[in-house]
Amino acid sequence: MIKSVGKDQNEAGILLQTGTNELEIVEFNIADSLYGINIAKVREIIKVDIGIVKVPDSHPSIQGAINLRGTIIPVINLAKHLGEDVPVEQKKNRIIVSEFNKMVVGFWVTSVSRIHRISWKEVEQLSDMLQTKGGYAVGVIKIDERVVFLLDFEKISSHINPKVGISMPKKTDYNDFDRNVDRHSKVILVAEDSEFIRNMIVEHLEIAGYKTVIACNGEQAWERLQVSSDGGNIEEHFNLLVTDIEMPQMDGLHLIKKIKDDSVLRKLPCIAFSSMISEELRFKCRSVGADGEIAKPDIGDLVKLVDTKVI
Repeated sequence: MIKSVGKDQNEAGILLQTGTNELEIVEFNIADSLYGINIAKVREIIKVDIGIVKVPDSHPSIQGAINLRGTIIPVINLAKHLGEDVPVEQKKNRIIVSEFNKMVVGFWVTSVSRIHRISWKEVEQLSDMLQTKGGYAVGVIKIDERVVFLLDFEKISSHINPKVGISMPKKTDYNDFDRNVDRHSKVILVAEDSEFIRNMIVEHLEIAGYKTVIACNGEQAWERLQVSSDGGNIEEHFNLLVTDIEMPQMDGLHLIKKIKDDSVLRKLPCIAFSSMISEELRFKCRSVGADGEIAKPDIGDLVKLVDTKVI
């Protein structure tokens, strides 16, 4: 049974508030290593005795598929994908059923221990020496005396099947878009911690004609904005922000909230770009003042949205 830990139950509603720069993670282990996943991506955690069917001619990391209340869900053996030789223990092992990028997938793990509420400030970016061979870790957290690695589950899924990942859309004639904006005179600030996704966003925008400036997380983006706002006119430096939501140090919702609370920066249009734009998250984006939101699989529509919001 997973229990919430860390703070008094009277504070349990804090995550219902938006822009607090906090998140909850589910801690799980594979062999002797500890990992975490954002609870916002977790639909449920189930025992492995649900009945897994082998999938013929599948990727070696695919443990099989399960029928979960009428929905067929692929199950990835995380230990195998990360190169760990871990025996299957039916009583102890669990499947973390996750949803992101408009898909549902299960991750087979050794065991699940607890839920932690933390600040994004506590999430550190990894050095190259600590990165996994496949580049799957997006951050590291020190909890008590333990070290917990946050994994990039979207990247893991896309490496197993590139068709489910985020990719550049087919060649688009951006001049066909209805617009009344000189893209070449506009600068877009892009805040995204994933180098792969960040490069894709930048390439997409620059092909359309926009100029871009990058930030590796919300904190870095905020620092850039503060320096640029000294003259009192943010439009002289940036004309729109595209930000991921999950980022170390400062998440996208907290970044947008700080921008909209600032007398100089509040006019800057902000677009949230995330793997999990649910109705609930859409509401949260709007509640902090986001001017638009888009799911990462819909990257082909990003330029259209930017055209309608840029100042």
